[in-house]
Amino acid sequence: MGGAPTHVVAVPSTRGRPGPHPLQQMVGDRLGLPWLAAVPNPRYGPEARRFQRDWFSVRLPDPAGSARPLVLDDTWTTGSRAQSLAHTLKTAGATTVGVVVLGRHVNPEHAASRPLLTLIEEPVFDLTVCAVER
Repeated sequence: MGGAPTHVVAVPSTRGRPGPHPLQQMVGDRLGLPWLAAVPNPRYGPEARRFQRDWFSVRLPDPAGSARPLVLDDTWTTGSRAQSLAHTLKTAGATTVGVVVLGRHVNPEHAASRPLLTLIEEPVFDLTVCAVER
């Protein structure tokens, strides 16, 4: 990443939830990094699934070019929101951007989760194969 992260930022919800992002509430100051605020462009709603250069706005602290933000995302479907925020951070002057996606346990008894679980069951899901290079 070009050095340790200097800031942390959560990919904002596009559903318009008021208050701090749940990841910010969970992580708090445990990382010992200041939080950046990313603001979503209201033009893109929760159904948007493609990279958008103007999906988010964010202000980096001075001096420009010294920030190495760590982006936290609570879901990874297409990666478009995390990628859009990383683009915004780089455009704003970040030297490097790291992304960590925090997952959660999927309840196999939940009917709406079955299609997802079916897609990742063996033999389709193989820990020895890199999804990027497949």
